[in-house]
Amino acid sequence: MNNRIVLLRLDSERQTVADADMTLEITPHVVRAIGKGASWSGIVYSRFSAQEAAAVINCEIGYFANLNRGFEWKVYSHDEPSDLLDRLRNCGFKIGEEEALMILDLQELPAALLAPVPEGVIVRPVTDEQGIAHFLNLESAIWDESHTTREFLLSGLSDPLQRDLAFVAYSDQKPIGSGRVTTSPQSQFAGLWGGSILPQFRGHGVYRALLSARIQHAKRSDSVRYLRVDALPTSRPILEKYGFKRLASTWPANWRAV
Repeated sequence: MNNRIVLLRLDSERQTVADADMTLEITPHVVRAIGKGASWSGIVYSRFSAQEAAAVINCEIGYFANLNRGFEWKVYSHDEPSDLLDRLRNCGFKIGEEEALMILDLQELPAALLAPVPEGVIVRPVTDEQGIAHFLNLESAIWDESHTTREFLLSGLSDPLQRDLAFVAYSDQKPIGSGRVTTSPQSQFAGLWGGSILPQFRGHGVYRALLSARIQHAKRSDSVRYLRVDALPTSRPILEKYGFKRLASTWPANWRAV
């Protein structure tokens, strides 16, 4: 895998391909992704000079204030200006933990990710209200809050393309782990999001089983060539074990609506 070329492809898609239920707004300096209703919205691509930075940042704060909604500015380590993260922090954005942008070429998929799931573990896609409840309860139990809404997951059930599909792992019918996968007919990248396991079930192959199930779903899309994960430090060693390569770092910079 040529890391530079893959990163250029991803940068191009950040400017041109919208996730399910998102609308892209392209401006000379940033690309906004606007979600429906109260769902996630943010800036997914930005590039401007240091001299323009103050005006651009203030413009975006004002834009989302007019919508009466908070937003996330997704910052990549190679975005310009190079000190964008510090500038956002100084303007009052809450900067989240650094995440590693991890990529795996499906043509280099290791056999371990195609192995059977551990005995007693079942991974199922979320297809009904019960699955949604299991997914949300797991998020709350693992992270002390839910980062996903019932409305968001419910809207995905009616999408015939299954562009955003949630999965839950079970052990003896008990929900023990969850994650999502996003695909698009226009994208070479499938995104793996939120893979997490209850602490008492970690280290037993459940994370791998969730990875494998989402990868199998992503492979159904003819356009997908790569898998991408924004990995926290706890997940990065596991992903590296399965062949994922770190191409950059990302940070969520969040602005709360007043």
